Amino acid sequence: MIRVRDLHKYYDGQHLFKGINLEVKKGEVVVLIGPSGSGKSTFLRCLNGLEHFQQGEIVVDGIELHSLNRVRPSTKDLETIRRVRLRAGMVFQQFNLFPHMTVLENIIEAPVQVLRADRESTIQDARMLLRRINIEQKAGSYPDELSGGEQQRVAIARALAMKPAAMLFDEPTSSLDPEMVGEVLAVIKGLVREGMTTLIATHEMGFAREVADRVVVFDSGEIIETGSPAEIFSNPRAERTRSFLSRVLNP
Repeated sequence: MIRVRDLHKYYDGQHLFKGINLEVKKGEVVVLIGPSGSGKSTFLRCLNGLEHFQQGEIVVDGIELHSLNRVRPSTKDLETIRRVRLRAGMVFQQFNLFPHMTVLENIIEAPVQVLRADRESTIQDARMLLRRINIEQKAGSYPDELSGGEQQRVAIARALAMKPAAMLFDEPTSSLDPEMVGEVLAVIKGLVREGMTTLIATHEMGFAREVADRVVVFDSGEIIETGSPAEIFSNPRAERTRSFLSRVLNP
């Protein structure tokens, strides 16, 4: 589903990624962990075409991105990025909902405007998504009338409304109060159970252990270790992994 080969990226004159390689199979759940600033979020943004990179190849559901480092991307580059974003939905730390639109309007906006989907059938699909995330009663509410957890669930529904082949989550609970984290993680667990190809950058180690097929450890722009949750959390090979886990599991 996703293949990354020899990915290099420079950021503010620093060589952030020095030849990253990673493959994600269809239906696989890959969780990215590592210290803040280690490159997890930037990596996800490269997969979605939100960040340029200087060398390497990214393939998402058969669509190839190559070294998109131009200040002014060509029309072909922009079309490729558009196609990738249709295949890989992304949910960010911030909710980024349109404040002047209701929950239902936020969800149907992109399918109707971008995909030219039929409005009535899109509304029906949106209501099904709202039932799925257990906030159907909020369809007519505006974002500022929702809790943080509810807003993030709407953001997930909005991404799912585009019917992506994979979902990318960039620290989806980091902006939430602790009591709201569980409701968002429950929605993501539901997607995982349904077989959605999923990449998640998170600091929620218990969640990572529970849902991941594979855990990938980032540090200083490198993948320093990858393995099953049991391997990474019980018997990590890299000293940097052991150091990171000791800090987050035993603060």
